[in-house]
Amino acid sequence: MGYSFSNSFSDENGIDIDIDNDIHYALGLETDLGEGRVGLYLSHQPTKTANFSNDGSLSYVHFQSALRFDTFTHLDTFLGASLGTTIVDADWTDKDLLLSGGLHGGLDYKLTSQLRLVAELRWLVSLIDSDTTTICTLPTGNETCNVRIDSDWMQQFQTNVGVSYSF
Repeated sequence: MGYSFSNSFSDENGIDIDIDNDIHYALGLETDLGEGRVGLYLSHQPTKTANFSNDGSLSYVHFQSALRFDTFTHLDTFLGASLGTTIVDADWTDKDLLLSGGLHGGLDYKLTSQLRLVAELRWLVSLIDSDTTTICTLPTGNETCNVRIDSDWMQQFQTNVGVSYSF
């Protein structure tokens, strides 16, 4: 479980599209590989966007890899990267799938040989073609808008706190 911080972008009329910073839910499934770990990262964030009537969501599905470092007796650090897709359910884009990647790092505190507390920070970026446009309906009624993404990248920072169990 964690908290996401999102950047904003504008449509062709200068209307700001701000995805609310909000709680997200995440799951990592990993296995040991040499000095690190490889696996799958899943994250889901229900979203609210200013100036749009419908709520949506962002979901990340990434393959990830990380190097682990034995920093102290009960504390390990890790640094890794991920690559995958962002599944977008939102009125501000016609695209459902975006290419995305990220970097992550954090701390593992060993409670037992199988149980750890985990704290991590992630930077996730999704490729948005600047030519992406869509027509949307504003919550004020029959007014419409054309949304065009000015940025090539949608960025999010995630902070995560959780439990890791190995078997």
